[in-house]
Amino acid sequence: MTGWINTENALLLIAFAGGFWALGNVFTYWLQDWFIFLPKKLPDDHVFQFKTSFEEHFLTTPDGGRINFLWFRSADKISSKGLVFYHHGNKGNLRRWGHYYHFFKKMDFDFVVYDYRGYGKSKGLRNEENMYSDARALFDLLTRTYPPEKIVLYGRSLGSAFASRLAAERPCRQLILETPFSGMRSLFYTYYPVLPRFFVFKYHFPNREHLRKATCPVLVFHGTSDWVVPYRCAAKLKSALKPGDEFITLSGARHHNVMHFDTYLQKMEQVLS
Repeated sequence: MTGWINTENALLLIAFAGGFWALGNVFTYWLQDWFIFLPKKLPDDHVFQFKTSFEEHFLTTPDGGRINFLWFRSADKISSKGLVFYHHGNKGNLRRWGHYYHFFKKMDFDFVVYDYRGYGKSKGLRNEENMYSDARALFDLLTRTYPPEKIVLYGRSLGSAFASRLAAERPCRQLILETPFSGMRSLFYTYYPVLPRFFVFKYHFPNREHLRKATCPVLVFHGTSDWVVPYRCAAKLKSALKPGDEFITLSGARHHNVMHFDTYLQKMEQVLS
């Protein structure tokens, strides 16, 4: 009788674990898009408005995707200092992120920013490999105008995934990451440290692995009061940095105000001078 009860309990435990695993995978796989990407779409005829000259372009991908990007430069020339290729965060679209041209223009850099699939006017099937491929294709397009040694890759939050991957695959002047995460799996378990490590993830974005392959100088900024990407998650990137790379901790900085700190501004002026 005791053996039967033990067998029954074991079966119940297995059933519970299986149900828990299946339920968890709903969030880490099937609904992961919903948690990661918070896009705002724009009609195809939307006209962007910025207080400087710019060009709007589209890149057509081999799988039929259409990637919208903005290019800020002087009307008659490109900057002798180079280009900042900006990979934005997980919210909004180019109406918001295009305004970041102002910061880099003050440092005499041209500025290119693009919308991911499903954001703004960009279209196409979104998955991890397609998004890496889009960033790579845009970079290769930009090298027709700027030599790689004059291209700065900048990744903010979600954008750190694509900037880091590019730095692992292509030569460039510098990689700058603002509020990055070490990987999507790591970020999930930073939020939920007591959960078992057996869930399946649709998106991995293994930034730490990519940084280990980056040959360019790497500069990372992260704040101690960031609750979107907790500091302890970003700090795992330190082990992937090579001699000469920097991880700058901004005491009290949150996820959205890193650019307001003097340490950030002074370091950016030094690196982009």
